[in-house]
Amino acid sequence: MAESLGNRLPDELVQALGDEALVAPDQPAFLLITTDPDGAPRICMLSVGELFVRDERTLRVALWRGTRTARNLGRGGTVLLGAVSPGSVIYVRATPRHLTLPEPTGPDCFELTVTGVESDVHVGMPVTSGIMFRPDEPDRATTLTAWRRQREILARAAAPADPAGEPAALRDPAAPGEPAAPGDGR
Repeated sequence: MAESLGNRLPDELVQALGDEALVAPDQPAFLLITTDPDGAPRICMLSVGELFVRDERTLRVALWRGTRTARNLGRGGTVLLGAVSPGSVIYVRATPRHLTLPEPTGPDCFELTVTGVESDVHVGMPVTSGIMFRPDEPDRATTLTAWRRQREILARAAAPADPAGEPAALRDPAAPGEPAAPGDGR
C-alpha cells in the first residue's frame, strides 16, 4: 500500500538523479506516465541523463523534440514519475510546464513541479530490482557526453513564471486555489 511522503523529493531519489549517477555502468530507468488526448496512458522510459533535480520540489526533463510524451506534457495536467530500485518504489506526481531554452534547437524541456510523493513498500515482499540498462561500448562515452550536455541545458533553461508572478518551484500546491496534483512512442 502506498504511503504519502509529502510534496518533496526524497533524498534517495535526489541522489539517484545526481551527477555522480551518470558514471555508473548500469543505469536505472525512470518511468514517466502522461495522458494522451484520448485519455489513454502513455509511458516513457527516461535515463538519468534526461532528468535533472533543480530542488526538492522541482524536476526537469529533456525529451526528443516532437514526441507524443512532449506533446502531452505541453498540454499540462498531472504526470507521474516512477522510480523503482531494490527495496524502494517511489511515485512522484507533478505538474509540467514548458521551459524556455538558451538555444532554439535541442530537446523539448519541461519543469515538473512536485505535488505529491508516495512510497510503495510491501512488507515481506521487497522489490529486488529496478529496470536497468547499460549503454553499449564504444558508444558509452558519446552517451555520457550527450547526457551531460542535456543536463547543462536543463540547468540553464529559463523557468516559466507562475501566473501569480512567482517561480513554479516556490508555489505551495496546498495553498488555496492551487491544484493538487528514442522514438515516436515517447
